[in-house]
Amino acid sequence: MLESTTSHIGFYRSGLTSPEHRRYITVGRDHLIQDTLEALRKNAGRSTKHHAIFIGLRGMGKTHLLSRIEDEIAADAALASHYLVVRFPEESLRTLSFADFLLGMVEILASICPAEPAWQTLLQRLRSEEDDSKVIDTLVPAIRKSNEEHHRTLIIMLENMGEVFTRQMKNKREVAALRKFLMESHNHCLLLGTATMSFEGLTSVDEPFYDFFDIQHLDHLSEDDSTALVRRTLEWEKREDLLAQWDTLYPRLIALYRMTGGSPRLTVMLASLIARDSVIEVRDQFRKLLDHITPFYQDRLNGLAPQERALLETMATMRDMDKTPASIAARLRKKVTHTSTLLKRLTELRLLRSSTHPKDKRVRLYDISEGFFDLWLYMNVSRGARDRLPFLLDFFASFYPSYLEREKKRSELYSHSIKPEKQGDCLLALDTLSEVGPPPERARSKLILASAYAQTGMDEDASQLLREAVAQPIDRMGGWIVRSAAATPYPDYLTEIQELITLWDDHRSGNLEGFVRRMCEMGDAFTPYAYSKAKLQFLEAHLEEVPVGEDRTLLRIQLGRLHRELAHWEAAEAYLKAALLECEAVTDHQLLSMALNNFALFLQETNRLEEAEEPMQRALKIDEASYGSDHPTVAIRLNNLALLLLATNRLREAEEPMRRALKIDEASYGPEHPAVARDLNNLAQLLQATNRLAEAEEPMRRALKIDEASYGPDHPTVATDLNNLALLLQDTNRLAEAESPMRRALKIDEASYGLDHPDVARDLNNLALMLQDTNRLAEAEEPMRRALKIDEVSYGSDHPAVARDLSNLAQLLQATNRLEEAEAPMRRALKIDEASYGPDHPTVAIRLNNLAQLLKATNRLEEAEEPMRRALKIDEASYGPDHPEVATDLNNLALLLQDTNRLEEAAEPMRRALGILLRFTRTVEHKHPNLDVGVQNYNQLLLDLGKTQEQVQAEIRDLHAEYGVSQPE
Repeated sequence: MLESTTSHIGFYRSGLTSPEHRRYITVGRDHLIQDTLEALRKNAGRSTKHHAIFIGLRGMGKTHLLSRIEDEIAADAALASHYLVVRFPEESLRTLSFADFLLGMVEILASICPAEPAWQTLLQRLRSEEDDSKVIDTLVPAIRKSNEEHHRTLIIMLENMGEVFTRQMKNKREVAALRKFLMESHNHCLLLGTATMSFEGLTSVDEPFYDFFDIQHLDHLSEDDSTALVRRTLEWEKREDLLAQWDTLYPRLIALYRMTGGSPRLTVMLASLIARDSVIEVRDQFRKLLDHITPFYQDRLNGLAPQERALLETMATMRDMDKTPASIAARLRKKVTHTSTLLKRLTELRLLRSSTHPKDKRVRLYDISEGFFDLWLYMNVSRGARDRLPFLLDFFASFYPSYLEREKKRSELYSHSIKPEKQGDCLLALDTLSEVGPPPERARSKLILASAYAQTGMDEDASQLLREAVAQPIDRMGGWIVRSAAATPYPDYLTEIQELITLWDDHRSGNLEGFVRRMCEMGDAFTPYAYSKAKLQFLEAHLEEVPVGEDRTLLRIQLGRLHRELAHWEAAEAYLKAALLECEAVTDHQLLSMALNNFALFLQETNRLEEAEEPMQRALKIDEASYGSDHPTVAIRLNNLALLLLATNRLREAEEPMRRALKIDEASYGPEHPAVARDLNNLAQLLQATNRLAEAEEPMRRALKIDEASYGPDHPTVATDLNNLALLLQDTNRLAEAESPMRRALKIDEASYGLDHPDVARDLNNLALMLQDTNRLAEAEEPMRRALKIDEVSYGSDHPAVARDLSNLAQLLQATNRLEEAEAPMRRALKIDEASYGPDHPTVAIRLNNLAQLLKATNRLEEAEEPMRRALKIDEASYGPDHPEVATDLNNLALLLQDTNRLEEAAEPMRRALGILLRFTRTVEHKHPNLDVGVQNYNQLLLDLGKTQEQVQAEIRDLHAEYGVSQPE
């Protein structure tokens, strides 16, 4: 590979590369540099100024060009005696006025001229000055005087001038003032700027800078320059291994040039792919690079008018078509004359190139000049293209000329088989090729073809091919794959066959490293949302083929995590314990911390809360020793510990690690990072749990703001934040206000994941419960039933998520007085959770309480008492006797006893429930939300027992005093 840990490929700023490095790798731009330097030499000491602007797309080397000019001035004593470079940052976002421009100059002068203290003094005096005229009247004479005293001219280097002149300095008077300042020769200032494309400030006769600059366009590199750029980069980095292969790499570089269209930055970024020897890896790297390069191309599009963007995207979709003005206009649904104007404009901007049609010299053909930009546009239009990359096959073949010819042909045919007009011939040719080669190759080809047949509904042909694949004498892994495919109903299995074949290829070719990496990647990608029995069985069947070490341990942790999320508790515990044992044996501290943390989360989820604390504390201690006490990994461990403490009702204890985690992440990443948003959300949940609802809202809204800025307004993480905020608003009885973020969250997740994803089910449940709270019971039922259906398909019928949905539905049916209909889903929910968690889990207690309330509503009071007492017993064992959940159970029991006229018996649990809520209020110094209801219930019970109002008030007062809680007036 071309990249290395010390490589600066693709970075040309002065702080990252040396002048010698920049000079060595410069290609195709020397004439511009020399012309500029010659103009500076010619005008040194004269009043004439050669103001220039270099225009080129992003990635064309504009920053590099300015750096080279700056380097040459510094290296030439004569030039350095006449000129001083004042270089603005690449993004001069603070330059909103002429006064800002002058202050920016002074700030740079103060930095680069420490021997001239006047600049620092002026900066300190004027930095906060609100009156622009005072800034201008002070700094213009100061700059003029300094330049005259030092007999020098300031070369002001300003990048992205189009942004500065059109979006930042919007007041034309400010731009005119800058032009006047530069025009006045006695100010001795010269401007060298860059822009991504021509803009109105340069081309319109009404603009101050019209006909002001010497405009130079940076063209794409030639074929020879592109290859020279890569070679010089390799020479500078002493990559003798790759230079020795130059004759082999050269044709690939030519293919690369045709892909990038001669963009220097893209040429060097993509050059790291040419030495790779795996089509799959090249494909993956292309995908990653497409994602990496997205901001670069988005910025390019943002500089264009909407119709120009639409034309580019339209052209990107016209694969295998002659792109003439007429055909483009037809696809764009515009007139040919209008389309021709757009084509001319984009050609002038170097985004398009034109050529004569080979069959008709009167017609011009147009193409997007940069192949990778064309590819990126197409990928963003077509999701399918990202998965298939069918039109890249010839490009890959030019990269890998030694790849087996028949495999190349199979790939080509398979890609064409998705087109209905070619499907029959392609599948027939693939069927013939499936008989060619040694047994593993034939089996592999038959599996792929079987998948193609199954997807087109040709089930008998698919079955026949699978039988033929099973008959091949192949290795154990291949045999497992083909036998599993043949035994499993397709297309369930066959749709994912390619991933398993890739693993088999790595294993069969002896690429154990690639095989292990893909095994780990497969395990890491598993979630219950994308659950695959075939992949899970494959990993479990071949886990022991991964050598003992970090990779196998990681795979055990991944499998344990998946089983935990699927509520397969026994399997989860077995894998996580085995991972812990392996970690202890090899003393890999970081891996041990990961294993401990995952095992602790498993223990927490299975209600072994006391057991969970020791591995969680130990993981924290290991990471503090490994990374230091202020590392982001430590923050993750602190958050997990805090959530465990919260689950065990140690609320005060939980707050300190939670706030410490937030402090670490703010220091590590800055206050606007998604990790900080996660910490803020956790803290808000704690504040909400302790009834500090007003205090919880600020961190929750701050987290939402951070994630919207980080991910954009339509990201699933933003949906989670919106849900959290909506639930908080619901808790504070702002139900109308809660509905908007809740519906927005649902819309985001539906767009992100599709209509049948478990996160969508979560959103539907939240919305349904909110509708229920606002008494829109009929409206609530549809999203609730839809959520249940999604989770049953996603997880299976016996998963805790399904139990939650059933319980919600049962309570809605109960609220609409369909009591008989409610009982079946309620008992089914209880049965699922008892089977999933065991009979003594807090979630089971919730289900028991819900069942008891339903039985009570149907006047089966004696039958309701048993599940109610059982729920109380579970929560006391899970949380301890003084937890608010226990108070809820006690209060429910007391009300049931009261309904059965056992008033004396009801007094003890009700008084105890009230005591727990008072103790909670004193502990967290904030009133529990159920306290007032508890006081009312106890007050009424005492009156029913025959006590006078004065006696009742005295007892309530004494209870408040006993727990140190002031009684409201």
